[in-house]
Amino acid sequence: MKEVSYNPPDALRQKLILDVKWRKLLKLAKWFRFAPFVQFVLASDSMALGTVNEDSDFDVIVSVREGRIFTARYFINFIFSVLRARRLNDVKGSSPDKFCFSHFITPVSFKKSGLDEYGREIYRHLVPICGDGKSIGDFFEANKELGIKSETKLQDLRFSDSGPNLIGKMFEFLLGGWLGDIIEKNIAEPVARRRLARYVEKKPKWDRVIISDKELEFHFDLK
Repeated sequence: MKEVSYNPPDALRQKLILDVKWRKLLKLAKWFRFAPFVQFVLASDSMALGTVNEDSDFDVIVSVREGRIFTARYFINFIFSVLRARRLNDVKGSSPDKFCFSHFITPVSFKKSGLDEYGREIYRHLVPICGDGKSIGDFFEANKELGIKSETKLQDLRFSDSGPNLIGKMFEFLLGGWLGDIIEKNIAEPVARRRLARYVEKKPKWDRVIISDKELEFHFDLK
């Protein structure tokens, strides 16, 4: 008997791809619990909007404790680099199913202003992945003018209300005081600022770049 192949319609095919990617993303998301000072993680861009294809990566917004943004970023980059789940370049489509850590925030930078219509649409569709439910509620409350209902977001079945695990808590204990202040201000921040400045200089054009101890954001025009 001759085999009959079935090619699903484009809309159905995209839904199947999205479902597969969400399973991969949520499986990897448990590793955020190993990183200290992470408050929550939100899925953004194509994963939040549902406009994925096979080459789509995982864009996320990571909220961390104020005063530890550079330390937390290094921990996250290290963990997901070891897992080979971190995007390492800016070539679109080059890192399918890998995390793009282009936006870190702290409580003082929760409220986002100056967004264009596309940016506002992304914020309205952000999906909580993991973290502290109260902090996520505070984030959406700060952006309530966009029409976001935090209670609805927190009911999303993809969300896991969980903080750092034992290893993450251990690092928070060790680096939460004066030792952490020294590492953040004298090592992590100066090194990161120098490296990020060189990184930005190589870009011929960018839309939004923020480098501060309150927020880190890198959204370039990708080729």
